[in-house]
Amino acid sequence: MNWGHKITISFILFAALVITMVIISMQQNVNLVAPNYYEEELAYQDQIDRIKNYEALSLKPSINKKGTQFQLSFPTELAGEVKNGEIHFFRPSDAALDKKIILKLDTNNMQRISTASFRKGLWKVKLRWQSEKKEYYSESSLIL
Repeated sequence: MNWGHKITISFILFAALVITMVIISMQQNVNLVAPNYYEEELAYQDQIDRIKNYEALSLKPSINKKGTQFQLSFPTELAGEVKNGEIHFFRPSDAALDKKIILKLDTNNMQRISTASFRKGLWKVKLRWQSEKKEYYSESSLIL
């Protein structure tokens, strides 16, 4: 085997490696954090204001896992002011599993959400609501 054959074999192996890497990378699922990521980034100052409004609250809503449900509870002082809102269950590993639920508090200032349709793993809970004067946003992590 002379040096010409060695160069040819090296080139063929390198080309096969490059083709294999291209095929593998084309099969990977790549998700952005949000489909309209760039528009959300431009309006991020509003999001910062919502977070500051939330952090300024003395009594904050909480979300916990109780049995087979997520239980969101609002303090009585806040619940009367809630005009509308949304709970976004964000799955960092798979955007197809994300769920958005309209905020509807019951007479006990709570909302219960069944975990039956949720897969086990890490979920980020993004709570956003609006009162008469301000908008609020909080984010927490839950493991199911």
